[in-house]
Amino acid sequence: MKVALPIVVALLLAGPVYAAPFDDGVAAYDRGQYDKALEAWLPLAQQGNAAAQFNVAGMYEKGTGVAQNPAEAARWYLEAAKQGDLDAQLRIAVLYEDGTGVDKDTRAARKWYQAVMNSRVSTRDALAAKEKARQRLSALAGLTEKEIPYELGRYALVRAPDGACVIALQGPIGTETRLKFGDALDAAAAMGCAKPALMLESPGGGVIDGLAIGKEVHSRGLQTMTRYECASACALIFMAGAERVLVGSRAKIGLHQASTGRLGEDRRCSSVTDANSVQEIKRYLLWVAPEKGAEVMKVIMDTPCRSITWIDGARSIAMGVATRVDAEDVDLFGPKAMKR
Repeated sequence: MKVALPIVVALLLAGPVYAAPFDDGVAAYDRGQYDKALEAWLPLAQQGNAAAQFNVAGMYEKGTGVAQNPAEAARWYLEAAKQGDLDAQLRIAVLYEDGTGVDKDTRAARKWYQAVMNSRVSTRDALAAKEKARQRLSALAGLTEKEIPYELGRYALVRAPDGACVIALQGPIGTETRLKFGDALDAAAAMGCAKPALMLESPGGGVIDGLAIGKEVHSRGLQTMTRYECASACALIFMAGAERVLVGSRAKIGLHQASTGRLGEDRRCSSVTDANSVQEIKRYLLWVAPEKGAEVMKVIMDTPCRSITWIDGARSIAMGVATRVDAEDVDLFGPKAMKR
């Protein structure tokens, strides 16, 4: 059951017409007066209150205060899910997967599991929901998984039944990230992945480490992908892909000058064109993207290390940063996104 919000927050979010009746329903539910709770919440659910919709769905699902009705439960979970309620999205996904209250529909189940995983909410409960969604989605797709942790991050390996594979680099890029990349590639090969795609989910990190990983990616002809913001050293790795894919509206690549020193006041931008780091990045870009490397390098040099230039959409294609931009609803566990 959804917990009632503090009265001031509830008034701001739902308006005075919602707050008191919703709290009355919570009080009635806590007293075991389930029929009274349903009487309070059902009108709110019909008016579009997502928390009330979730609670009504739960009552119909369990037969609490009302005759058990899986179809009604699914209907109200779906209404709340459409409004972005994370718990409802997870629940309707399970119902679609199991065919409870709705026709069994694995595509719809995957859609709602992916919606949970794509949520920007990062509370403890939200993270738990995302992990459940990830596990259910993996099982639904018949995926084989393996994890290789490194300091402050991990490599997550996924292999689909058709042999399509992804290595997800999740976390900052540092020395351990570089050293464990070979382990991730070896583990992927042991799982039967000849040429896995590299999904980048990183805010960036060390230039030297990023260049080293990028060189390995380019030499192997691997595909690179990102669904979120991929900047700095992450962007350098992304540029190494034989095919470079931005997946969804939130995917973008961030470019800026390299820097030396610690973050903060001691951070110094590598703005001199003959600096060793600048020359190394320039040679690298001309190697991995010979036709557009110079243009990308110009954006890097024109952007101080304390700021960032984001590249996405059509501009990413025009600049040669990406070779493909996919729609938001791409199934990341299907063959289109996970090329062999």
